[in-house]
Amino acid sequence: MDAAENGEELFHSTLHLADLLYPRSERLGDVRPSEEWSFSQLDTRARALGTWLTTLNAAGERVLLLYPPGLEYVVGFMGCLYVGAIAVPCHPPDASRLDSALPQLLAIARDCGARFVLTTSSILEMSPRLTSEAPELAELHWVATDMVPTSLSEDWKRPARVQVAVPPVSMDVPLLDTDERYMPLRESNDPTPLDDSRCLPAQFRAQVARTPDAVAVVADDETLTYAQLDAASDALAWHLREHGVARDVRVGLCVERSTRLVVAMLGILKAGGAFVPLDPDCPREQLAAMMEDSRARVLVTESRRVQDLPAEGVCTVLLDSEDAFELEVLGPPRAGTTLDDPAYVLYPPGSSSKPQGVMVPHRSVADFFSAMDARVGAAPVGTWLSVSRICFDSSVLELLWTLVRGFRVAGAPSPRLPGLSACARAPAALP
Repeated sequence: MDAAENGEELFHSTLHLADLLYPRSERLGDVRPSEEWSFSQLDTRARALGTWLTTLNAAGERVLLLYPPGLEYVVGFMGCLYVGAIAVPCHPPDASRLDSALPQLLAIARDCGARFVLTTSSILEMSPRLTSEAPELAELHWVATDMVPTSLSEDWKRPARVQVAVPPVSMDVPLLDTDERYMPLRESNDPTPLDDSRCLPAQFRAQVARTPDAVAVVADDETLTYAQLDAASDALAWHLREHGVARDVRVGLCVERSTRLVVAMLGILKAGGAFVPLDPDCPREQLAAMMEDSRARVLVTESRRVQDLPAEGVCTVLLDSEDAFELEVLGPPRAGTTLDDPAYVLYPPGSSSKPQGVMVPHRSVADFFSAMDARVGAAPVGTWLSVSRICFDSSVLELLWTLVRGFRVAGAPSPRLPGLSACARAPAALP
């Protein structure tokens, strides 16, 4: 709408309102209401009335405003504006002069084709006399605005967009604004929540439920059952959540092969994060480049490793500190992890002078696990020797696939034993 059309509409709006209000000002003069309302109270009453009129399908209908001087008239008028009804002001007849005033009221109702009457409860009590003298008025829907609950204002969504048009232009009042028109489209096209049962934390929890008392990890003379491993990783997950770990947050992980390593991997995944394996034997400069490239915000390690790691500017969580497991929890945090979220970011050693990371989502890990299931078949569950460094993909097979399938993982000690290099090249399931 250009400026000229906008000005014309404003002119006609003013003209119509003046035509309605001028006779009342001439008739009522300086009569003042005895009650005072704030703008907020007035708007609340008007919105409540608008909600009530909406339930009566009063939009576009003629509505008689049968009020004495006062703020109830303003409520009725604004309520009509909100709902898109056409207000027809009419001074109420005096009870002592009902016979002389009734013909004028009836003539106005007939002429405008009103279907509704807005008035006060005191005038509504007089309606039986009016309708007995003029049965046509009994066909109208009478509403006492001072009896409409103000709580209905909370259900008011939108003032009607009322347009004043000059014949022969048609009056088109849009029932919905732009946002409301697109609401059904948005709501009917909401993405269906992905099945998170294939994500690593969910698969591990399912295995814990099946074999809670079975041994899960053995390393350095320390043993954890599935239930103990689940509880420890839950506690760490909550601790990591307090340090900002959530979905798509990368967490540097530098821990030697041990039960703590498995707890840390599961704890990071349960918190929603993606772990970034950092080989403890890599140069500090290379580890710093990995942390920077992966944008890791948290570093999980052990006290004796901190001085050798690039821990500047990141939050450091020490697995050998009691703080990491001090929280008493009743279960894992609800991280909302999906199959498309990253599970880990891998930097294969020796690929180039600049570390080249590969981000692996939960979906790829789940597909890999399914392929392993098909390859291994229904082999009996036993003990799996873990010998790979965490910077190799095979560590995910040895430490995670095994645990979600019920194996007992035996971690080889970091100092290599004679002849163990051959096992490192060919991981095997021990009977």
